[in-house]
Amino acid sequence: MLYNNEMLPTLTVESSPRSINILLYKLLSLRRIEYLTVDRELKIKEISLKVQDFAYIHEEVGEGKDVRDSFPELIGIEGLLEDIFEERQQDCQLKSISRVLEDGSYLYLNLYIFGYKGQANADRLIILCEDVTDSIGSQPTMLQAANKTSMKGEHVAAAGDYIDKIINSLGDVLFVTGTSGQIKKLNQAAQQLFGYTESELIGQSISMITAEEELLRKVSQLPPALKSEYWPQVKVACQTKIGLKVIVAFSCSTFETTTGSPDADREVIQDFVYIGKDITKQQRIKKCQEAQYAVTHILSESSSLDSATPKILQAICQSFGWDFGELWTPAEVEKETRLGEEIKSEKDPLWCLPLSCPIEETPCWRRVAVWQAAEEVRQFAENYQQITLAAGEGLPGAVSRSGSTQWITDLVGDRNFVRSRLAEEAGLRSGFGFPIHARSQVVGVMTFFCREELPPDQDLLQIIAVVSSQLGEFVKRKYAEKELQEAEASIRFLYEQEKRQSEELARQNLALEQAKLELQAANMELQRLASVDGLTQIPNRRCFDKKLELEWQLMEREKESLSLILCDIDFFKLYNDHYGHQGGDECLKQVAEILASKAQRAGDLAARYGGEEFAVILSRTDVQGAKQIAEAIRSDLKAAAIFHAASKVSNFITLSMGIATTVPATGLSIEELIGQADRALYRAKLEGRDRIVDLDLKIEFQRPKGVFSDDCERS
Repeated sequence: MLYNNEMLPTLTVESSPRSINILLYKLLSLRRIEYLTVDRELKIKEISLKVQDFAYIHEEVGEGKDVRDSFPELIGIEGLLEDIFEERQQDCQLKSISRVLEDGSYLYLNLYIFGYKGQANADRLIILCEDVTDSIGSQPTMLQAANKTSMKGEHVAAAGDYIDKIINSLGDVLFVTGTSGQIKKLNQAAQQLFGYTESELIGQSISMITAEEELLRKVSQLPPALKSEYWPQVKVACQTKIGLKVIVAFSCSTFETTTGSPDADREVIQDFVYIGKDITKQQRIKKCQEAQYAVTHILSESSSLDSATPKILQAICQSFGWDFGELWTPAEVEKETRLGEEIKSEKDPLWCLPLSCPIEETPCWRRVAVWQAAEEVRQFAENYQQITLAAGEGLPGAVSRSGSTQWITDLVGDRNFVRSRLAEEAGLRSGFGFPIHARSQVVGVMTFFCREELPPDQDLLQIIAVVSSQLGEFVKRKYAEKELQEAEASIRFLYEQEKRQSEELARQNLALEQAKLELQAANMELQRLASVDGLTQIPNRRCFDKKLELEWQLMEREKESLSLILCDIDFFKLYNDHYGHQGGDECLKQVAEILASKAQRAGDLAARYGGEEFAVILSRTDVQGAKQIAEAIRSDLKAAAIFHAASKVSNFITLSMGIATTVPATGLSIEELIGQADRALYRAKLEGRDRIVDLDLKIEFQRPKGVFSDDCERS
């Protein structure tokens, strides 16, 4: 296979289909040439009538299919094709490619590849296939050279260092193996991911990096249609040189080449090509989400932490591949049982947190529940009711004392981990623990251990923080439920002992409940009145301030745009003077109704800002969207045709509007957003009113903030 950028002249193809067809027609009429076009994803978009005759697999030539399935010579040169797309490379050629026909004869072809801009400026590649069998047959030396290069691997080798550079430029991992599983080729990305040098892997079995060699081979041999539909990728666990586990998603394919002349016995050589992407991070995130969902589901279906604990321990261990989990709860001093000493345990219920009252002091911690993944850690789990640790002792003590998650990379070497001998015998290497908080106290500790030496996992720690919060809220609810039960029992006792008093108490409770409902209704009405402008019946300034602060915080978390429109009725003072205050009130109501109709989404709000000023909050809206809303307000106001004979800009009521838009972030503030909108409104008035002005956030925030001029009154 040859790559020669000097053999073809520079082609300039216009973007219209007619010009492309004329060019292709001329090329096809000169020589025995067929063509096809592909997009940036190397999907076939257009083919000529007989281009299948040149394909390695005729059935794989069709619109929408990957061109590499029918022309495997393109595998490995995707970087070169991308250069053509980006116009860093004008064109390329693949010469003397051989095909074995059904009658045993050979077909030789050249591929010419160049790019053009298609309709709607879509990028395309034109691949011309030229039959050069006759020219090669007339030159014995060229025929002999073509036979020697009929294998795909030899085609790649002929490209030399150039192909190696293309392969090594791939960001994805690439392996080529023979039928025995021995690695023939790998790229730089594979060396970096697995930590081996090329010399350490060439000639070795791919089982050095994954035990799933047989699965990869089976997927490689699936039919292309089945593989693309059901097996686009296969995810396998791999291991680096230093023993680190990674998850890689491989796309697998089989490549067959034939050696020998048509007259002699031909040997078919089969190679397997594996192209993989490291998805360890994505898998970790997915497991974190699954663990969080599992804990949420368990707690929603459990009536007590007693029944939920074993399932939670199991869910966390299985989601992250940990071998052992424990729950520790506070124990009384007289019940303390030192590790390794033979002291009989008291009859305490398992998996039970003390719910009667907050914990003032925790003299010791008792292990009350465990979950194990394998028999190897059984010894570490035995006699779990008898293990009690003093305050501050071991991992549970360190967690309870600090009130935060603690991680131990080396259990055996940690001096504070009192069970290091048992951990070493069970093969446990690393562990972590997290607290369960309720009523400002640590009411429980969960610890987990595994048989691998692992550094702190930030993804795991983040999800554990969420799980810890969920468990704390669950315990708080149980505290409340128990207190409620005790209160009910007390009321029943009083009722049974003093019937008259209980009847009176019931009447008082009924009256209190009625008063409570009335108070709630009054409070709700008061809140409504406090948040609604009495005249226009839309939210007032107080409600506006709260809503703007809420949306600012939400958009800061979601990294979304937040827009604010400040509106001022032009020459409203003159309107009041001309039509009277009752007329002015009716005008304000109509304008407020128009503004409210344009702020109907959950994050939007139209409010009376003060006097004749109004404000519109637009959540998840950029400056263009805010302009559209502002234009819609102007259009509706114009359609309302509210007469204003005293206006200096129109015979009808008009608005001056200032727009401010930003993505809330550290360093910005709500006051700056309001100030920006106010300056935009000020400019709208200076420029003649009855208009919309928006200012660039970055530029305006860097300018000195001026004082609103009295020359442009807000009326």
